[in-house]
Amino acid sequence: MIKRPITPIEEFEKALDKAQLTKEDLELIEYIRYTSVFTQPSLVKELKRKSRPPLLTVLCQICRKIGSGMPDHFKNVIDWSMQISEHNTRWDAHLICAEAVNVDNIPLSPNYGTCLFDVLVVHKELFLGFD
Repeated sequence: MIKRPITPIEEFEKALDKAQLTKEDLELIEYIRYTSVFTQPSLVKELKRKSRPPLLTVLCQICRKIGSGMPDHFKNVIDWSMQISEHNTRWDAHLICAEAVNVDNIPLSPNYGTCLFDVLVVHKELFLGFD
């Protein structure tokens, strides 16, 4: 398995501050970092947001903003994202989270017949739930 680039937390926090995110964007990031495991519907329900635009799309936009403050790491994450993709495509939200897998290392996703919605987890170093 290809190793994920581990996010330098201090660099991430500085990039997060520089990203000039809206209150709603910060709320989304804080929620993800606190809860750690989420789906698109859980984000909509818990944050009381509209389902359009999809919050996973919004998350990608936020990650691009944060990534511009840590370009070398973001490039490494995007390279990793493309390497683990079945179709050699990038997913910018890989800066913050990745697909959850079951005990057989199969992604928790409707595409794999393992659950109703894609299940995502925040990267360990970004988790804030114990604070």
